[in-house]
Amino acid sequence: MAIDAFRRVDDLLGRGEDIFLAASHGVVATLIIAAVFFRYVLNDPLVWTEEFVVITFTWMLFIGLASGFRYRMHIRIDALLIALPHKGRAMVGAVAVAATLFILILLAWFGTTETLVMLETETPMMRISAAWAVSAVPVGAVLSCIHLLRHALCDGLAETLWPNDLVASAEGEAL
Repeated sequence: MAIDAFRRVDDLLGRGEDIFLAASHGVVATLIIAAVFFRYVLNDPLVWTEEFVVITFTWMLFIGLASGFRYRMHIRIDALLIALPHKGRAMVGAVAVAATLFILILLAWFGTTETLVMLETETPMMRISAAWAVSAVPVGAVLSCIHLLRHALCDGLAETLWPNDLVASAEGEAL
């Protein structure tokens, strides 16, 4: 029952990530077009757009990191996984999950520390807290941990790195 609830929360977070990424792509594209129009057509540049786009792009990067974990799209070396039996894939998966979680937790800790440091610092153009940009780091790292744990708990360690259907497909191609 707890795993089903975890799966539902992960799915909800994933849908939120997808909506955020789609909307932010549109906002960034629109702002870049507007900035070019204002600068070169109206000769009156929008000075805040570059800063806003950089902050939005930072958020897109770290939410995209989490989305990559959700969809298992990060680069991995898979030749060994194809050659290993299921138990071997589970052992490699356990090591990989532990190492990845360790790095993501360090990233979340570092990002949180830097966010707290930047709370009182203002951005030059928009005069908002610089913590808005830096806070993307811990948020993305925590979301990544949630997605990684979901795959490990729901699919097993052997399938966390690469789902069974992909392993079977690659094994068939290798033969």
